[in-house]
Amino acid sequence: MKMKNKLAIVIILLVDIIIQSTLLSRVSIFGVSGNLSIAVIVALSIGFGSYTGGYSGLVIGLVEDILFSPVVGTRALIYFVIGFLIGNTEAGINKEDVRSGVIFTILATVFYYLIHFLLMWVIGEAFNLTQYLTKPLFIEIVLNLILYIICFKLFKKIFDYPRFRL
Repeated sequence: MKMKNKLAIVIILLVDIIIQSTLLSRVSIFGVSGNLSIAVIVALSIGFGSYTGGYSGLVIGLVEDILFSPVVGTRALIYFVIGFLIGNTEAGINKEDVRSGVIFTILATVFYYLIHFLLMWVIGEAFNLTQYLTKPLFIEIVLNLILYIICFKLFKKIFDYPRFRL
């Protein structure tokens, strides 16, 4: 990976954390806020593979856990797994097409909710899954899709994604 891309990724992670913690955590539509971190992790995983996606998710997750969560490590683990799994499927993904990222964003949002519920249940925190599997989950999927499309268009202008010739 080029040094220019590494610096841009670090800046994007910082901007993501700032926007997520200041703007998106305070703005809600029908009581639901979008998750820019999922959109960024999906876009970086598709563009740069499993290690960049996984470690980006780990960094974003740790910072969000420290800022928002009563238990440190849950978001870091979930984001790392999302980034790593999506990055491992990069061989069959067209990086120039937004549709694959849309599908992965939907799957990542549902995965985030299910695993977060499971981890909170194991830890003993009160968390109502049926409350989130109806309207709020659908609204967050739509918000995350909008955020992903914005990230996709911006990243396409910023990054020179590595391409492999077959």
